[in-house]
Amino acid sequence: MKKLMLLMAVAVASLMLAGCSKADENKTPEQIKQEVAKMDAKDIQAVIDDYQKAIAAKKADLEKEAAKLKELKLEELTGDKAKSIKDNMANLTKSIDKLSANMAAYADGLKK
Repeated sequence: MKKLMLLMAVAVASLMLAGCSKADENKTPEQIKQEVAKMDAKDIQAVIDDYQKAIAAKKADLEKEAAKLKELKLEELTGDKAKSIKDNMANLTKSIDKLSANMAAYADGLKK
């Protein structure tokens, strides 16, 4: 129960930090291109920095989930707890991929 509460606290803190960021994994490349056209290099770099921070936070969360998975006993690896951890890891990986792609789109805008 304590682990669940800790996990919930970490999740809430991550959401709060992500909410303060300009990093948005739901933006499309077209939206980013339009946004970059209106920005100067300093603003684009600030957004890239936000993406780097968001990616680093997600990677830290992913490492924590991997550590949880390693702590499970062999017989627990096929249970609901392991499935939940694996699902969280898959979602974090998707999120990191989206954030990385969006950050690359901003970086392309910086080059122009």
